[in-house]
Amino acid sequence: MTNDIFDSTCLRHPEITSNLGCGRCGDFICPQCMVQSPVGARCPDCANIGQAPIFRLTPVEVVQSIALSLGSAVVLGIAYAAIVWVLWVLPLGLMVGYVATAFVIALAGAPVGDFIRRVGKNKLDARLRVLAAVTMLLIWMVGYTVGSEMFGIWNGVFLNIVAYIGLGIGIYVAMNRVRP
Repeated sequence: MTNDIFDSTCLRHPEITSNLGCGRCGDFICPQCMVQSPVGARCPDCANIGQAPIFRLTPVEVVQSIALSLGSAVVLGIAYAAIVWVLWVLPLGLMVGYVATAFVIALAGAPVGDFIRRVGKNKLDARLRVLAAVTMLLIWMVGYTVGSEMFGIWNGVFLNIVAYIGLGIGIYVAMNRVRP
């Protein structure tokens, strides 16, 4: 070991001597301007760089993701209404029909979550979870509107506690498929 003393100074505070360098750019920093990061001491410039591009969607990708999720919500909502109409034409009985329609919307969560993850280019952005939940809600709303208006399905099919539970499970599954 040597007892050498270096006379380096902080770039932001020239009156303070420091031998501590930024872990990223190597500039000398003092304890006043040092920012502690998970990988070591950083200067304020390197500490404010932000997240890596793998985590964040660009604004263009956000708009594309929203547009594609809206389009898919309309198409899947109409498909949901058609499936519910087929289930209600069959002589299943009231409770079996409730459970079957709730099961359909709950099962839709996995492919919707996978679709949103692919639309978001497999990035780990937390906004994609919100988009997946909103897409599931829009699918249910389009299915309810189309089913009651166009197919003449009784409103109680979509507005009961079993359907709400199925919707909640579908939202939960869709959000967890795109979990960062």
